[in-house]
Amino acid sequence: MTYGLLRRSLDRLYLVTGVLGAVTMIVLVLLILAQIVTRLLVLPVPGLDELAAWSVAGCALLPLAYTFRHGVHIRVDLVISHVGPGKRRAMEIVALAAASAMVSFMAYAAIDMVWDSYEFGEMSSGQIVVPIWIPQIAIPVGVTVFAIALIDDLLTVLLGGTPSWELHQMDAVERAAEEI
Repeated sequence: MTYGLLRRSLDRLYLVTGVLGAVTMIVLVLLILAQIVTRLLVLPVPGLDELAAWSVAGCALLPLAYTFRHGVHIRVDLVISHVGPGKRRAMEIVALAAASAMVSFMAYAAIDMVWDSYEFGEMSSGQIVVPIWIPQIAIPVGVTVFAIALIDDLLTVLLGGTPSWELHQMDAVERAAEEI
């Protein structure tokens, strides 16, 4: 696999999880609106709270890699902005290595949790009874793809490249103009 194909494949993976996160956010908004309307009409629909709660996991975790790769995660540059390029690169490597290790462990734990739920046939305990691994699946998917994105940037910096957040840095006005 050539580097260009690998780069496009990873970027596509990050985009897909970003889009899935956006879709779950839209679903969450629609569920909340449905709850408001049905309560105003005194026609409460059972299970909307559960569906909304499950959507929160998707809209929080699925777009992590996409937002990280596009430089929209909050970065605290208080120390790193005052050091030279050599020390800065070393600090970025340490930070990326630590984040990669922690998020990879988190991905492992999330995969293990969902696998256990599947293996033991665990069911949700609310008004909507489904195998709990189905709504849980967004957790390991989002965290695993985020771990891949962190490792991607770690390897890029180790090989002398520019980290993704620097490639996508824009000031707030440019970003706002893009979103409009």
